[in-house]
Amino acid sequence: MSALWAVALIMLLSGTAKLRSGEDVQATFTRLRVPRPFAAPALARAFPWLELLLAAALLQPFTLLRPVVGLVAVALFAAFLALVVRAQDDGVSCGCFGEASAAPISRTTVVRNVVFLALAVLALAEGIVSLAVHGAGLAWQPLTAFGAGAWAWALLVSVLLATAAFLAGRESVPAAPDAAPATPTPEAPAALDPADGAEPERHPFPDAVVVADGEYTGLHRLVADGAVVVLRLSTGCGSCARVIERLDEFTDALGPVRLRVLMPQHAPGADGAIRRGAVDASLVLADPAGAASQALGLHSFPTAVLLGTDRLTAGGPVGGADDVLAFLEEIREIMTTELPAATDGSTATPEVRA
Repeated sequence: MSALWAVALIMLLSGTAKLRSGEDVQATFTRLRVPRPFAAPALARAFPWLELLLAAALLQPFTLLRPVVGLVAVALFAAFLALVVRAQDDGVSCGCFGEASAAPISRTTVVRNVVFLALAVLALAEGIVSLAVHGAGLAWQPLTAFGAGAWAWALLVSVLLATAAFLAGRESVPAAPDAAPATPTPEAPAALDPADGAEPERHPFPDAVVVADGEYTGLHRLVADGAVVVLRLSTGCGSCARVIERLDEFTDALGPVRLRVLMPQHAPGADGAIRRGAVDASLVLADPAGAASQALGLHSFPTAVLLGTDRLTAGGPVGGADDVLAFLEEIREIMTTELPAATDGSTATPEVRA
């Protein structure tokens, strides 16, 4: 395996993952405290495409350009490493591979990025050797410049790439367990919409896996005990701070509707190491690899959705601090004024406009 090709593969996977996940790269830059000159909104939007462009440049056959492209890769991965080292104790995710990197930055993340940087340095060396041996021209296969030592070089690159893949794979989690049969609840009349009585559009949600109280469970099992309003928040997200500071206010004000906060988890047993900041640990649903957020359509920070006991959404998803707070206010209004009178004491899932 050529080091140039290995780094190209990493950049291809990174750029593609960001585009597929729909993750807000600007929010990622904010979490990682990227210096202002490099955190312009236009650059953040273009960043996944720039990664794909770099991947293509690493594969091109012009020997004269290989050292330049290799140097760009080294500079980029050195910057990535500096950012994750600085953010290691902040409890934020790096977003390097979209939703697959939803776990908070840990020592494993740092080691993985050290390996990435080592591969980039090898790619730079490979580009320099290729130019020195072949001169300015075309050479589709970079390893031909190493002659008889090509196999040893390829072995070193393959070991480093396999190590990086192993470290990235530690974020994988088991499939969601089968949902337990829902507990029957007293029948109640349809909930009221405070605006005009119209029912919001409702959609089934999948049984994505989350971790509650240290145990894996599915979303269907979670709502078997009652409706749940799920928030996706990050302690490293500036606009989330307005929502986080009001969580205590809403926790006990939503009646039978439970409030839960999706936050990333690195691996089984690692939830104790997650820094939850100002979020009460009892409210946290660990979200392995961001699977639940993706399944619920919560692609940015902050966002919220209301899950009903019938396994259909009852409101949302909504995004942005203002809309999320208004969403919670609407649920509180229904549960404290209109719903009790309408249901005469029975438990129901409020339906809230998205």
